[in-house]
Amino acid sequence: MKKTAAKKILILSGISHMIDVVETAKRMGFYTIVTDKAPGSPAKAYADRSYDVSTSDMDRLVEIAQSEGIDGVFNGFDDLNTWNALALCEKLGMRYYATKEQLEICSNKDQFKAFCRQFNVPVIGEYEIGADLQEADLAALQYPVIAKPVDSYASQGITVCYSPEELKAGYQKALDYSKSQTVIIEPFIDTPYGTMMYYTVQNGEVYLSAVTDRHVHKQAKEHPPLPIAVAFPSRHKELYLEKVDPQVREMIRAMNINNGVLLIQALYENEEFYIYEMGFRISGSQHYTIVEKQTGINLLEMMLDYAVGEDLAKYDISKYDNSYMPYPSCNLPILLNHGTIAEIKGLEEILAMPGILNAVINRKVGDEVKPNGSYSQMFGRFNISENSLAALHKTIDLLYTKLEIVSTEGLDMKLVKYQPTEIEAIS
Repeated sequence: MKKTAAKKILILSGISHMIDVVETAKRMGFYTIVTDKAPGSPAKAYADRSYDVSTSDMDRLVEIAQSEGIDGVFNGFDDLNTWNALALCEKLGMRYYATKEQLEICSNKDQFKAFCRQFNVPVIGEYEIGADLQEADLAALQYPVIAKPVDSYASQGITVCYSPEELKAGYQKALDYSKSQTVIIEPFIDTPYGTMMYYTVQNGEVYLSAVTDRHVHKQAKEHPPLPIAVAFPSRHKELYLEKVDPQVREMIRAMNINNGVLLIQALYENEEFYIYEMGFRISGSQHYTIVEKQTGINLLEMMLDYAVGEDLAKYDISKYDNSYMPYPSCNLPILLNHGTIAEIKGLEEILAMPGILNAVINRKVGDEVKPNGSYSQMFGRFNISENSLAALHKTIDLLYTKLEIVSTEGLDMKLVKYQPTEIEAIS
């Protein structure tokens, strides 16, 4: 539905994920302005106007905002620009969905775990060892362990360590990725499966938009697992609702969040959930496309409206609580092996398939991919929804068949395939 006034929205970052943000904002009738420091970043080609100005250059962003007469600032998908958007809104006197205190809880793994424990939200324990890594302390640990920065994202700086020597190297790697120079060491639960929960807060009321199954693949023993599928809804939805959801809602309410979307990740083992991460932003999986398929409500549109000061009354999600998911769905990341992309085939045909809701493609011909255990190995993600599990599985199989990503050496670069029927057979 078109807006009566063409409000202007400044969008921080022009990465591929932001293309859908720009297109959605324009469909809503907004004038879109995209800025980042990368000339020609993908979303700029879709915007009404763009600037090659860093999203952390506050002085220039304030000048742009004032000269353009913007009505709001929007960010999504990454934690860095969440902080930048908050700082810019504070300088401009504009409302923003998050506060500094809320972002600190979500961004710092130590603070987040401590906050979880206040509300009996289950988390993984951690090892208390000094930064000098005394040999006796390292020898006393039960391996494998995982070393990670307390303040990184997208699996950056994380290493799975199987010995004291590997932990020393992993600790240094984590330090290199930590702004606060703080590393957390935890027992490594080696499982190819976890859960991911999406909460939506509307006028102070907390709703559970989805409980999902997050299937992962670990390419090398030292690398953290990367997602290969996020299945909607979770096979363990009822167990989560019973054992963890009440405490998580209490925790979110205690953060004094009035409006916004959150994603929470957990490991799952022996009917127990271990929460380990929270993001207070639109997720990189663009889960809002699947939620819209289930409910008819677009959470991205809701947050865009919020950014420019619109009333959110029309986004009534109260009747879609407790992971309302009538249509089996999946977010399907495609992980790549080592190599340089020479050819991509089948993409247009896949995007035309009825069950494909949307896709975000991160890689292009000529890109070199290195197996480093981070999200840089992801070719892209596809959001898929069908009327039955059988139809969903058929669409997934067909996507894998049609999609060809060939290296300069003539090899298929797809690293691994999600096999939903095999997973269901052993669950």
